Amino acid sequence: MDQLRQQFHRDGYIILQNVLPLDEVQVLQREADCLVNFLFSEGVDIMRDHGGIIEPTKCGYIDPPLSQLTFTSHRSFCALRNMVTEAPDTVIPILFGRLSVLAANFLPLSDPNYPLRLFNEQYIVKSPKSEEESKFDWHQDSQYMDSWSQNEFPIISCWTALDDVNQSNGTLLIEPFPRPLDSLTGTPLDLPEGLGRPGALLRYQQSMASAYTPAYTIDMESSIRNAAKAPTFSVPSSSPSTTGPSTLGGFSNTINLNDPESWTSESRPPVLVEIPMGSTVFLSGFVRHCSLGNKSSRFRRAYMPQFSAGEVMKSTGQYVSMAVSCNEHAH
Repeated sequence: MDQLRQQFHRDGYIILQNVLPLDEVQVLQREADCLVNFLFSEGVDIMRDHGGIIEPTKCGYIDPPLSQLTFTSHRSFCALRNMVTEAPDTVIPILFGRLSVLAANFLPLSDPNYPLRLFNEQYIVKSPKSEEESKFDWHQDSQYMDSWSQNEFPIISCWTALDDVNQSNGTLLIEPFPRPLDSLTGTPLDLPEGLGRPGALLRYQQSMASAYTPAYTIDMESSIRNAAKAPTFSVPSSSPSTTGPSTLGGFSNTINLNDPESWTSESRPPVLVEIPMGSTVFLSGFVRHCSLGNKSSRFRRAYMPQFSAGEVMKSTGQYVSMAVSCNEHAH
């Protein structure tokens, strides 16, 4: 797992093949279809009115909870969440089992003040033949947080394909973090120490994100045409430690974030995600990505829970979204 963790930190993302078995994919497919059909029955255009984003507990399928505490208590949230899924299906073992365990490996959780939390959850559904309206512009998931919470709480998005995804049906295009180089020699620099601490990880991710060229300078058609297929990795066979330190990559020097003149960076071309259903793209909150429109004649479905290190709050003390404990997995 150390090698996968290192790969994630270097690139800002990592793709794991076949994270979910077919039966769990089918549970999520059935729920996504149920929510889409409900919204259609209510006269909702999911692309025009929702941008293809459907939040299971907040889309109107069930009544909203009386208290915001429902989105912080594991027991209360599971009870609410099971009202969405039609029995005997349940997403709880998927959400708080396989996905949260894997996500935890890429977050800094050694500090007890920053426990693993479910931060948000959504389906992203693209209607057939919706090429123009189902595109998502270049963005970073942390931009939906205020500046204070961006500097306090690392997040990770777990974009899980519920259909085989490719260039035709609205897949992701990811721009990996720029490659840090020694400003004198031009040689690659290794990851900094201490990425198991929230502050150190955020500082590194923000430094890499600040080295991106402006998004408006990216020629989208050229990027798609020249994009290499994003590399994928297998899920580790054993349960890895979620708090161990990252192994560095063996370069002779590490990047010194305290001395911005000691390093420069080079951009890396975007990569195209082409993966089978059940595979998951784990995205740092600061890696830049977009998604293409769905030109195909079928719906394209994805499921994306997001997890955080700590309870993500605004500077006012209000929750940005959810902060559900992941340490009380209920079957």
